[in-house]
Amino acid sequence: MKEFAAFWGCTIPARFPFIEKATRLVFDDLGARVHELEGHTCCPEGVLVKANDEQAFYTAAARNLALVEQAELDVVTPCNGCYSTFKEAQSHLRTEWRERESINARLAAEDLAYSGSNKVVHFAEWLADEMGAGFVASKVVKPLWGMRIAVHYGCHLLRPQPAVRWDDPLHPTKVEALVTVLGARVVDYPTKMQCCGGALDRVGERESSLAFARRKLVDVEREEVDALVVVCPSCFQQFDLNQAALQRAKEDIHVPVFYLAELIALTYGHDPEEIGLDMHRVSVQPFLERWGARTADKARLAMHFDVALLGKCYSCQACKDDCPVCKVDPNFQPTEIIGDLVRGYLDDVVSDTQLWKCLECYTCQELCHSDIGMTETFRQLKELAMAAGSGPEPVSVAYQTFLETGVLGKPKESARKKLGLSPLPATGGDAVSRLIGTGIENEGE
Repeated sequence: MKEFAAFWGCTIPARFPFIEKATRLVFDDLGARVHELEGHTCCPEGVLVKANDEQAFYTAAARNLALVEQAELDVVTPCNGCYSTFKEAQSHLRTEWRERESINARLAAEDLAYSGSNKVVHFAEWLADEMGAGFVASKVVKPLWGMRIAVHYGCHLLRPQPAVRWDDPLHPTKVEALVTVLGARVVDYPTKMQCCGGALDRVGERESSLAFARRKLVDVEREEVDALVVVCPSCFQQFDLNQAALQRAKEDIHVPVFYLAELIALTYGHDPEEIGLDMHRVSVQPFLERWGARTADKARLAMHFDVALLGKCYSCQACKDDCPVCKVDPNFQPTEIIGDLVRGYLDDVVSDTQLWKCLECYTCQELCHSDIGMTETFRQLKELAMAAGSGPEPVSVAYQTFLETGVLGKPKESARKKLGLSPLPATGGDAVSRLIGTGIENEGE
């Protein structure tokens, strides 16, 4: 579906035009043909309208959808609230035919009619199901490599069932999949499925609303995320504007917040100024700086490792508990060492003695369904550690012995003679030393 009507709702154009800008850029980048229709009103918002007059709620929703039907289009909205309203109205009026006929009798005065025939799709749903994660990934020019992102879905993107059913309402994965194809690592956290609490502000419960925001922000900050991504303007308001309010109250919280389209637009090469990221209340500059640093880290890491395989390895972690060293030394966590590499901490990893606990037994590789394992990565890390002068002294001493003698130990002739074994031929230590020395000289020429 690359041609459709866009329904922006009230909140995005009025309060967050930068979300609209980023979403329009992503529509353009993905080749969508977007139609702007006259006559749309508020969807309407459920808490403020439905509580006063349920009939007004369904009539306004049906009228908005009737305008889209009249244009013979489907509709995509970047707002969870609008999405939920339209899906709920479609579900309700599909079964309540008498109410649908009553509404259509009123709509006839505007030469409109509602049938429920058009498709209502959320922006995230359009990306995941209509475009596909692979196509979204194909446009990425600046991946979010090494960045740790937490996802907040928001209630009305997933519920209520059966009106809304595009992802699991309790264990969703589709937005995470989109963030992952942008190159980031998605970080889980305890309150992922908790409501943002923003509706409490609309009914005068300010402190309770702030408590909801604080709880989730503290949760994701504890997981050392670089940003929180949302797919709803109301959720954005809760975590950006209300986080700024918490900061003004001297609370030590700082989590950059992005709407999904903003994150995608950045990876598609759009400048932060073009998107209007300076209009966020909570600065995203720390995110941009870390992203730049990790991009440089990736280039450096690529000199020694296949960074795509490192990312795949760290995302999987199926072999996490299979390492024989982990079973006797819980301090050795090889998958976390891979994670430190992905996060750009190459120097720290190389200087840490933990990497020398890898036995190079190939257990992880034999069990790896992708035939990656971690053994070769650790072997390369040990080589870098020796070159940096941070390897264990026994390894340096043994290597020097090898250079001088060609062997790592002299035969015990007395024991051999006792067993009737003849003396061994002379070693080729001098030859090995000359060959290695020649090789080194040639590499430097």
